[in-house]
Amino acid sequence: MEILKSIYEVLWFIFLIAAGVAALEGYFYYHFRYWERGWFFPVALAAFPAAALVLSGSVLGDYTFRLWFYFLLAEAVISAAFRYMVKGRHTVPYLLLAPAFVGLALLLVYPFVFEVLLSFHDLKLTTIMMWKNTGSLPFVGLSQYVKVFTTSPLSEITFWALLLRTLVWTFTNVFFHVAGGFALALLLNNQIRFKGVYRTLLVIPWAMPQVVAVLAMRGEFHSQNGFVNIVLVKLASAFPFLAHLGLGPVQWLSDYPLATCMLINVWLGIPFMMVVILGGLQSISSSYYDAADIDGASYLQKLRYITLPLIRPVLMPAITLGTVWTFNNINVIYLVTGQSGGTEQADILVSALYKAAFTYNRYSYSAAFAIVVFAMLFFISVFYLKSFDAAKDER
Repeated sequence: MEILKSIYEVLWFIFLIAAGVAALEGYFYYHFRYWERGWFFPVALAAFPAAALVLSGSVLGDYTFRLWFYFLLAEAVISAAFRYMVKGRHTVPYLLLAPAFVGLALLLVYPFVFEVLLSFHDLKLTTIMMWKNTGSLPFVGLSQYVKVFTTSPLSEITFWALLLRTLVWTFTNVFFHVAGGFALALLLNNQIRFKGVYRTLLVIPWAMPQVVAVLAMRGEFHSQNGFVNIVLVKLASAFPFLAHLGLGPVQWLSDYPLATCMLINVWLGIPFMMVVILGGLQSISSSYYDAADIDGASYLQKLRYITLPLIRPVLMPAITLGTVWTFNNINVIYLVTGQSGGTEQADILVSALYKAAFTYNRYSYSAAFAIVVFAMLFFISVFYLKSFDAAKDER
């Protein structure tokens, strides 16, 4: 019975999705097909706001008139756009893109707008019942943003210390991602035997699910049975002078949590950079290197004056993605340091944001914190994109 119940729930979910897509396509088809008719506006304003009100389940709610007015206003704007701007053009492409666009709007745009609104109010454990019962929250203006910069999101570290640690974390990881990926790509770009096998093995850390990879590597840093400490013990036994220098087992997870997270994240990120750079290297014509050989250029000169300039347009988007991913990489911190609690010695901005929201229940503060982090990443991305445009112009 449980299996049949599960199958029924899956089929019912598929039916709801299909019905929603069909309704959405019918809605847009009406606007594309009948935008020139004289009854276009009256029918649209009479039918669609009422249908949206019924589908939202708010016909008997306390905010029926307000919701109907909002739906009516939105439909008026949409219908006017179709009547005076779209005018039935590009019907098929828009109909094909409509479900994905609406899905992204519901999954991304609405939460972002709600988060911006939440950052100007005060939602926490003492006000959450007020919000549930009345639908209103105390408006506090920019005070949450002031608190982001003046109060600690955690118990042991300030925002500015977290920002500095995050910048060090990001720069260190991205530097070694690029350096390691570039070195491996240069090696794989040569004519060597079993190149496909080496490339496959090197891509495994990036190809496997990140949770599995991180937890597997976390076990290798275990204080007693971890592979890293076993290697250190073997080296100290084989070379006694290393033991006199202090080489031996290390309590990685308790004494050096941030360094442990960095080592794991570098191991995870190098394969991606290697694949991207290798693709860029293989796109460079061999005629450049043939001409350089005729002129007597050394390997380093070819690397400096041919490879690096031509690979730069490939590197810039990869570095931009790597920077954003690393800046926002909560997975490694979360899994290595003990999930939502754990030590604060390895926390960066996004992990501190997670704890502020779901451990300390500071929801509006966390919303403002998230907007600040988003603004930082936005400006970083704009800087990299401008650098990328400059690199394309140079090429």
